Amino acid sequence: MGRNQTEINNKRKKRGCGCFLLFAAAAVMLVRFALYDGLAVREYTVKSGLVTGEHTYILISDLHSTYYGEHQEELAALIMGYMPEAVFLAGDIADDKEDRRFGGTAELLSCIADLYPCYYIAGNHECWLDYTEDIHGMVREYGVTVISGESADLGDGIALHGIDDPLFYGGNEEFLSELKTAEVSEEKFDILLSHRPEYAGEYAEHGFDLVLAGHAHGGQARIPLLLNGLYAPNQGWFPEYAGGKYNLGGSTMIVSRGLMKDDLPRIFNRPELVVIQLTGK
Repeated sequence: MGRNQTEINNKRKKRGCGCFLLFAAAAVMLVRFALYDGLAVREYTVKSGLVTGEHTYILISDLHSTYYGEHQEELAALIMGYMPEAVFLAGDIADDKEDRRFGGTAELLSCIADLYPCYYIAGNHECWLDYTEDIHGMVREYGVTVISGESADLGDGIALHGIDDPLFYGGNEEFLSELKTAEVSEEKFDILLSHRPEYAGEYAEHGFDLVLAGHAHGGQARIPLLLNGLYAPNQGWFPEYAGGKYNLGGSTMIVSRGLMKDDLPRIFNRPELVVIQLTGK
């Protein structure tokens, strides 16, 4: 009996040790998966009876001059693979920190600005800079259109409007007053390029068909299927517009989770390049 009991106890210990090792391996894999920050591509389709053709656009937000490959080759190759009609730069493409500035931005534009029409609006980090005008001058040197407070005809009845971050206007009232100057038409498909998503109600009220934004960085941390975002600037905890596609009644808003990588971990929240497919119904 004693010998049999010893054998049973040894088997139990082996099983317990095996279960522990399996659990530990699973935990390590889960953590690695949660913290994986490889570049993702998110594709969204928007349909409207106001357009007749099929159009592909790229949305880039919150790059903060982060590098993807040497000379931005990885990011540029992904963009080129979609052959977009235009690239929209939705703010915080450069950064106010000395070690980032706009080197990564310039490298990216050197790869793509000659290939595709690019449109740029500024975000809050670009407002905090003491060389904001240098950034505007730099992007213009690459042929990028600074579209803040302006509109552009993209063809097929599509109009693009741009507005800079509210910090450039001195406050919410001034920002909303500037927003109202955009000439929105019921006969055209009107796209708004704006850095901040928390003004979703105002964007929809003004009649934009599609709003493209960023700023929220995907809420920094997510729990798939349970929590879309933990915290976002200017929205606080559990932000409503952390990242994704949102129905605003008669309008649609797409919020990029951004491309920035720094010391703060992105949890289940890979940096993303956004592709928009706009088609007629």
